[in-house]
Amino acid sequence: MSEVSSIPHSNHDDHHHHKETFITKYIFSQDHKMIAKQYLILGVLFMGFIGVAMSLLFRLQLAWPEQSFAVFDIFLGDWAPEGVMDPNIYLALVTIHGTIMVFFVLTAGLSGTFSNLLIPLQIGARDMASGLLNMISFWLFFLSSMIMLASLFVEAGPAAAGWTIYPPLSALPQAQPGSGMDNLSSFKCIASSSTWFGYGNDTLVDFNGYFCCFIITWIT
Repeated sequence: MSEVSSIPHSNHDDHHHHKETFITKYIFSQDHKMIAKQYLILGVLFMGFIGVAMSLLFRLQLAWPEQSFAVFDIFLGDWAPEGVMDPNIYLALVTIHGTIMVFFVLTAGLSGTFSNLLIPLQIGARDMASGLLNMISFWLFFLSSMIMLASLFVEAGPAAAGWTIYPPLSALPQAQPGSGMDNLSSFKCIASSSTWFGYGNDTLVDFNGYFCCFIITWIT
């Protein structure tokens, strides 16, 4: 009798526990630990490597002004005629480097990594308040990073107004010809949406965790 009764129970468990595929587990994951790893790989390691590489390039030219470097011909091409960095691309590298280090490595990369990994564990929650919102936040972050990198390859060149984007350099068309500033503005709008979704998720899971702890403490 016990064997017969156990069969419907096992079928019920199989019905509710779907097998995860590679895509649902590693790419479009809603697990807070996996999303923390995605932020770490994309934001801190990949974008951080690009930001540091840009820093080395423009600091090399800053240390030896007007000096010709063969490495510029390899990585910059027409932006470094005869191995000397063009002043406009120098400003562009400073701009993109600062933007990557602040908006990707520090703000989104480290925050997305540690908040997703540690907050649910610290308050005893199984996961973030909304796994779907957490996943959307990361993929908006991914989209903004691709727009940022794509701006390096537009015909008129990337934005070169400094990562703070202060006028008049960011406002005057003659100071910023082409679509560099438009690409940078698009990136910041998408990156800001990703950040707000992430912070909203953090706030919800914190509120739920601490509110439950407060109720249990008050009752006992």
